Amino acid sequence: MEEAMDSLSSDFEFRVRWEPYLLRSQIPPEGMPFPPGYGDPNNPRTQYLRGVASSLGLEFNLNRKKFSNTVMGHALMEYAKNVDGGEKQDMVSEKLFKHCFTDAEDLQLDSCLAVARECGLDEQSAKEFILNPDNLKAVVNKAMSWSEKGISGVPTFYMNGHKMFSGAQEPDVFKRMFEIAAEKRQEKPNSKQ
Repeated sequence: MEEAMDSLSSDFEFRVRWEPYLLRSQIPPEGMPFPPGYGDPNNPRTQYLRGVASSLGLEFNLNRKKFSNTVMGHALMEYAKNVDGGEKQDMVSEKLFKHCFTDAEDLQLDSCLAVARECGLDEQSAKEFILNPDNLKAVVNKAMSWSEKGISGVPTFYMNGHKMFSGAQEPDVFKRMFEIAAEKRQEKPNSKQ
């Protein structure tokens, strides 16, 4: 996506916004152990994921032994979306991915506050937001609402308010989808999406 956005930056203005979605909504706060064989370095799926990550200059760390409960991480992303015009939300998501998938950390309070610091967010305000039960409940409800709308996997991409596709794609697919989204927007000039 980022490659496609960079290549079209003179034609389009992009704003990435992340929404909460829980792949495993029933994970308890302490996490849940991986099933046997999950993350096995000899598993073709694991090898594929590591290869793709490596081709992008990323490390996919297999030292984690459990699925994390990511509600606090999603709460931090919601907080970032609502401060400074949401300008830091994309950076927050990238740092959360690094802490989880490269550094093999659970996305609990300490990791989330480290990300807030790394992104220049007010740590105390972020902490208050993350620990507020009403905010955590709102994040879970919002995540569940995406499931109710038929989202069943990540990433799922909406462009100008239109669901476009799910799953990782090559840059050329993104370029074409950006063009289609722009065409749809031009068809509705008064649209606020």
